[in-house]
Amino acid sequence: MSGPDRIGELRLSIDALDRDIVALLAERTAVVRELTEFKRDEQTVRSPGRVEEVIARVRGLADAHGMPPGIAEAVYRTLIEELTTLQLERLAERRAVPPPAAANGAA
Repeated sequence: MSGPDRIGELRLSIDALDRDIVALLAERTAVVRELTEFKRDEQTVRSPGRVEEVIARVRGLADAHGMPPGIAEAVYRTLIEELTTLQLERLAERRAVPPPAAANGAA
């Protein structure tokens, strides 16, 4: 197979992997959105200890798969930063909405 043919084939593989990666990231985002509904304050959203735990785990997974751990860490730090922003926005939305009136008809 010629170089240009192989390049085209590899790019198609990358495109297929990107579809899978984005689908998995969307699934992860949906789980984070649900988790956010149980968080009540900014400290719980930010969870710095949990962030470092995730980063350490992801670095180990990357290494086990032959991927430079720094790439995985950079991707996940960006992902976590963006998802933290999403969670903080949702937390602010929930705080802005008044609680529902009591079911007993009290005004």
